[in-house]
Amino acid sequence: MKAKIFLVSLIAVSLLSGCIDHSSVEENAIIQMAGYDKGENKRIRGTVSIPQYEGSGEGSPATEVYLTASADGVKEVEEEIQKQSSKPISIGKLSVTLYSMELAEEGISDIIDILSRDPRISRNMFLGIVDGDTKDVIESKPSSSQESTSSRHLKGLIDTNTQYNFPKTNLHRFLYSYYAEGMDPFLPIIIPKDSTVELDGLAFFKGGAVVGTIPESKSFPFRMLKENFKRGMQKINFEGGTIMLDNIGSSVNYEMKGTVDDPEFDIKIDLKAEVNEMVGINREATPALAKEIEKASVDFFEKNADELIQMFKEKEIDPLGLGNFAKTRKRNFDLTKWKDNYSDLKVNVKINVEITEYGIFS
Repeated sequence: MKAKIFLVSLIAVSLLSGCIDHSSVEENAIIQMAGYDKGENKRIRGTVSIPQYEGSGEGSPATEVYLTASADGVKEVEEEIQKQSSKPISIGKLSVTLYSMELAEEGISDIIDILSRDPRISRNMFLGIVDGDTKDVIESKPSSSQESTSSRHLKGLIDTNTQYNFPKTNLHRFLYSYYAEGMDPFLPIIIPKDSTVELDGLAFFKGGAVVGTIPESKSFPFRMLKENFKRGMQKINFEGGTIMLDNIGSSVNYEMKGTVDDPEFDIKIDLKAEVNEMVGINREATPALAKEIEKASVDFFEKNADELIQMFKEKEIDPLGLGNFAKTRKRNFDLTKWKDNYSDLKVNVKINVEITEYGIFS
């Protein structure tokens, strides 16, 4: 009996595997990166990168082909690009999608809706906002890149930096924040710079439109407010010189107090860091100096945290998800009333910094 069951199972697996759509680089035009800009007459201009492998597979050296088309919507852009390709277009391995700041500020709700419904797209895909044209970024692989294609370079750029100063982000996280009650999404900003591209800050959404940004220098303080993380560095001015802190562990905890009608938040952050560089500070490393650096660091981070929270209130956005946090912990929580009172929400940020080790003096 067991032998029969095994045989039937084996046949079923064989039949199912035969139904899987296998996309090969020889038979399909596999899009790995796409970008969308504002086109003429309220249209969308889409650009894609398709790797071309010289050998017989993805391990071979690769170049890229870039195709561009304009249409009224994202799906139509895909159709127009297909007309330019001699092979069937495949987006199953799309790893990076970019949107121009100009387009995102006008609103990309329709595009987000399509992303959330398309089963072909991986939820691990990275998204980004380009300060400029996405077409230029896609078509110009930085000469300094160690990757063979621009799509691999951009994927690596976002992935690596979200292990340091930038908060974690991908399509899954973006959609969760976009659709959740009491939470708003954000994406990294990418800029062309000289012969390369780099992450330059964060763009914050209200609904489907970008309504505010912060520079790269504030990404570390924002991440401290948002999530626990290790790694990352922050420069702090101190006594006419500068100190570089190397994060070895940052943890954040939210606590909600008060009533449903008049809530109050305490945000407590503990940061352990090493001083890996001091420039322009001619003082001997002593416990007293360590305490002074800790105090200066606390003042710096609390000031930045307060400024960020004030900006979020002014823009009426909640990238920290405080509303979502409150909704899950208070009965009869009224999200509409929360939004009405959000600008007056009391948020107390308390940061503790512990310097564990000194590094380089110069």
